Amino acid sequence: MSEKTKVAMVGCFDTKAEDFAYLHSCLTKGGAEVVSINTGVLGSTDRFAVNFEADKVAEAAELNIAALREANDRGEALIVMGKGAGQILANLFQKNEINAVIGMGGGGGTFVAIEAMKTLPFGVPKLCLSTLATKDLSEKIEDKDIVLMPSIVDVAGLNRISRVLINQAAGAILGMANIVPLKDSDTKGSIALSVFGNTTVCANRASEILKSKGYDVLAFHAVGTGGKTMESLMEEGVFDAVLDLTTTELADELCGGICSAGPHRLKSASKMGLPQVVVPGCIDMVNFAAKSTVPEKYQDRHLFSWAPDVTLMRTNKEENDILGRQIAERLNSSKNAVTVVLPLNGLSKIGAKGEVFYDAEADKQLFKSLCEHLDPKIKVVEVDVNVNTPELAEVITEELLLLLDK
Repeated sequence: MSEKTKVAMVGCFDTKAEDFAYLHSCLTKGGAEVVSINTGVLGSTDRFAVNFEADKVAEAAELNIAALREANDRGEALIVMGKGAGQILANLFQKNEINAVIGMGGGGGTFVAIEAMKTLPFGVPKLCLSTLATKDLSEKIEDKDIVLMPSIVDVAGLNRISRVLINQAAGAILGMANIVPLKDSDTKGSIALSVFGNTTVCANRASEILKSKGYDVLAFHAVGTGGKTMESLMEEGVFDAVLDLTTTELADELCGGICSAGPHRLKSASKMGLPQVVVPGCIDMVNFAAKSTVPEKYQDRHLFSWAPDVTLMRTNKEENDILGRQIAERLNSSKNAVTVVLPLNGLSKIGAKGEVFYDAEADKQLFKSLCEHLDPKIKVVEVDVNVNTPELAEVITEELLLLLDK
């Protein structure tokens, strides 16, 4: 065990003191220095040393613990304590005073722990022993590398099961914190690539070309979480450039589809000054689940069943006019070079001439709006091919390599 191993322990020490005292002992017996953060608003414990009491956690969220107690609003308390604990974790990490975090709890404790952990960057070990670990917590965890471990029984006092799992959780976080980092492969840099089923052929070929040139390529499935994760990692400095082949998530955000990546999609590369090549891939479609889930206002639109649980809606001229402007505005703010590549024979595999989503007029409206609002300094390349082709891959990788050479 390294002497530098410092594990933050986040939880409600007012109601879960016995459980956290045992976790604390397991961590210290494992050789770790524990930094304990109490998110319980009702009180504390003397079973182990508490480094940050609840009043300090509330203050970190710019609120007073007395006022929080008086309000007696559990939902609000969870939000405040999660925010405050997150701020404390972020500060500790920046000062190199922790290199891992562990929490545990039921519904409330899990929520607070996850909210706090989300402030830490990719690669910092994060583990939560939770009664909700087998539930779908993707909306709460979002794009963060948080490990959930089932508690099997409630976190409500020690027993023959909880002792085993708390001890194992301590061992797991200590193992992650002390793993020897793998040496990065000898590459020229890392490139983010967005991909979808309707752009896979192009994405695969582009990845092959870039890897052959010595670059590490990380592909992200543009289903909402993929775009969020890609944007988040950009802001953490993971990438050297971006090949944003599949911007379909913008259409879902506009029309209420299930693959929205939120309002910040296509903004991080510009903000961070990363060179980027952008293609409006699959912007011709909005994703819904089964056809019965498509909103009533869209039932008369051009719909296509991609799979039993996936219904695609063709974007129209009005929507493409808005999307073209949105793309341009987000790229205009870039602190580095940008190239936009427009595939004139369809923005998706099924958008090619003769295919089910072919609509030349709708595509032209997108191109027109984009070019009208785009800064004249931004290079636009038109290619008379479909987006999902090896030919487009040759073009977009050549453009990206030109930007990287600069």
